[in-house]
Amino acid sequence: MRRNSFNYRIVNPTYIIFALAMIYGLFSTTSYYLTPLIGLSFYYLIEHFHEKENWLENVLIFIYITFIEINSGFFLLSFLLFFLIFYKIALKMIKELVVCKWCQPILFITFGYIGYYLFNLLLCNIFNLDIPAIGWGYLIFILTDTLLAFTLL
Repeated sequence: MRRNSFNYRIVNPTYIIFALAMIYGLFSTTSYYLTPLIGLSFYYLIEHFHEKENWLENVLIFIYITFIEINSGFFLLSFLLFFLIFYKIALKMIKELVVCKWCQPILFITFGYIGYYLFNLLLCNIFNLDIPAIGWGYLIFILTDTLLAFTLL
């Protein structure tokens, strides 16, 4: 009897999740109350950026956030720059100060949204552009991403 040599894992699940995230990103730009998942992406990158086996997921997250930046009117690649500055300067200090395991996701998701907004505000002031708007939606985004982080991650 001949054994079937067909590879059932032709499509990596990471690609499927990325495709679904891009579709979700399209819907999040048209609806104000769908979170763009910036904080959740920021938290995932903080937890898995140093692991070499997650390089594909990290690259796909940066591509997704670049897509969100283009559709939302933020500076192109500003999330990447903000993340690298935060990762090199502040992450070690914050992880040493906050030892509560349950507080870290909340803190990093909040930094993901508020810090990213403040970084874009700084870039707008440097280049003398219009200040991006912030509203109560950011609080909804932070709460939604925190619930998703506790559920999924």
